[in-house]
Amino acid sequence: MNDLSDISDPDELSTISPKRLNPKGKYIYSRQKIMVINLYKDILMKSPDIKYEDLVTNLSKALGLGRETISKTIAEYRRTNTVSSPNKKRVKSSLFDKIDDLDRNGLRQKIHSFWLRRELPTIDKILIAVNEDPSLPNFKRSTLYSTIKKLDFVFEKRKRCSVLTEREDLIVWRRNYLYNIRKYRQEGRQIYYLDETWLNAGDCVDRVWKDNTVLSKHDAFNKGLTTGSTNPTGKGKRLIILHIGSDKGFLPGGLLCFESKKK
Repeated sequence: MNDLSDISDPDELSTISPKRLNPKGKYIYSRQKIMVINLYKDILMKSPDIKYEDLVTNLSKALGLGRETISKTIAEYRRTNTVSSPNKKRVKSSLFDKIDDLDRNGLRQKIHSFWLRRELPTIDKILIAVNEDPSLPNFKRSTLYSTIKKLDFVFEKRKRCSVLTEREDLIVWRRNYLYNIRKYRQEGRQIYYLDETWLNAGDCVDRVWKDNTVLSKHDAFNKGLTTGSTNPTGKGKRLIILHIGSDKGFLPGGLLCFESKKK
């Protein structure tokens, strides 16, 4: 390979075997730019009267780079007194940026339609409903989730008006219970625990989607939207479940399960 630093005359560049041209559109890095600047300085030092156009042409032939690339590199060096590698990072636009306000409003209306039908919207339900609508773009599950978040919907725990209270008689009862349990364990007795629970017909999940852009009932009415899901009333059929067990497991035949008749 020829050493470009030994060239004393710009005309000698024409005697060098032609370089392989850099492919069009390919990035050139700081190492190549430094070669351009070093040869640029060397030619100017030895031939200060050379025309700029001839200088660029000679550099292009010697280094296999385009004239525009040579000119931009020299201009960058004159402006900043240095050269840099290109920034290859490209900002990837998301689907949210590609859809317009009409699609965003349609997606918001689709979510509120669940609340109008007194249903709880989940990602899977929303995904099916949106992708079945020909007027809306198709989404992947992860893309739909991020889009809903950008529409200012939040996934939060449902609020309930529960207050923990404790009376004096309950404190005394708990102390007696703990005393007796400790006594029975010291005596080696088998301790069974009995508990009950119930399941309402209107039971639902604890966390639901909420639209933070809806500020009040009046605001929802003006926008043609809803205020979101409503808490279940507790009315309707109820399944009562009762069981007994110990540290060895449930007691066989101890399950009691029935439908409550009281509404």
